[in-house]
Amino acid sequence: MKALNKVFAAAATALMLSPVAAWSAVGGGAVIHNAATLSFAGGQVTASVRVTVNTVASAPVFDVNLLNIDSYPGDTADFLYTISSTANGSDTYSVTTTSTDAGVSAPTALTTTPVTLVLGASIASQDSDAAGNVYIPANSETNLDVGDRVVVNIAGNDYVYEIATLSPGTPTTTVGNTTTAEVSTRLTLTPVTGGAPVINAGVITAGTQIGEQQIITVQITSGTPTAGGTNGVHTLQVSGATSALSGGSVLLFDDGLGATNTVLSGDGSLIKEVRNVTQSGSFATSGVTAQTGDVLEYRLTAATNSGSTLTSAAITDEIPNYSTYVTGSTTLNGNPVADAGGTPFPLDEGGIAINTPSGAAGELIDGEVAEIIFQVTTD
Repeated sequence: MKALNKVFAAAATALMLSPVAAWSAVGGGAVIHNAATLSFAGGQVTASVRVTVNTVASAPVFDVNLLNIDSYPGDTADFLYTISSTANGSDTYSVTTTSTDAGVSAPTALTTTPVTLVLGASIASQDSDAAGNVYIPANSETNLDVGDRVVVNIAGNDYVYEIATLSPGTPTTTVGNTTTAEVSTRLTLTPVTGGAPVINAGVITAGTQIGEQQIITVQITSGTPTAGGTNGVHTLQVSGATSALSGGSVLLFDDGLGATNTVLSGDGSLIKEVRNVTQSGSFATSGVTAQTGDVLEYRLTAATNSGSTLTSAAITDEIPNYSTYVTGSTTLNGNPVADAGGTPFPLDEGGIAINTPSGAAGELIDGEVAEIIFQVTTD
């Protein structure tokens, strides 16, 4: 439970939406007991019947720790969704997450954990007392346990509490001619939300919905923006269905939050320099001079400046006017690049894929540079 509490704390960065009213004034699982007695001279006979109150499906309320997370292609981001029951009793919720992708390829991975969760809930059967006891119908405490977190609306505000104690009650029973009144299930609550009222007499009134709250984790591995220099956006939707029925059918729901994973487009830099080899000059971006027959050496330095790896990187270039390519002079990171194409120069006619020293073909690793060198002779 301590580990779970840490997860809840991490997700408590946004205000929770107010639960809607449960579709029942009685906790699911409560027993409606009725006994009738026939009295006659010399004795009496008692007959009784029991009706169990069903849980009526009600859409849960969602919150999320972050409405947007920025990441780079291939990064993973975790969204923590808080789900709070608004039902009158225990229900099982099946959930799944989908992504709508704008300007970015589909996520390489999208997982929801867990995909099924059970949330307990009930309805207060009487006002809380001076000792801080909260009362719910006997048998309606299914899947409410010590250590669980529940949401309670008090005076129009939602507060989170932890169940500190829980004492199951007993429904009304009739044995022979004796009917024993119900003993309500009793629980005490410890405030979790800052400013949550301490429970005492009348703080929680009869008819107040008490719904369990749990966390699911949605993890997304970002796709790749479809246009260089333009960010893409994954918009998440958590949706699901209840196992309890409403109007004879399961109830479908979605989170309605529209949390987004913005995928930052990688950006790169390219520096082009030249030096006069014949005159033993240094590389410079301007101010270099040459005369007929001098050998000029060009250096292209490519890198990422976005803090992420760039993929599908390629370089194209052309042999400058008034010069002739020196065959076999092109290198990438110090390694020879074969002459190819209609002209010997390998960088024209579509260019070549480049990479930094530790990268695969077309991959520029953050913190590294790809260096291309080639030579020409001045005409």
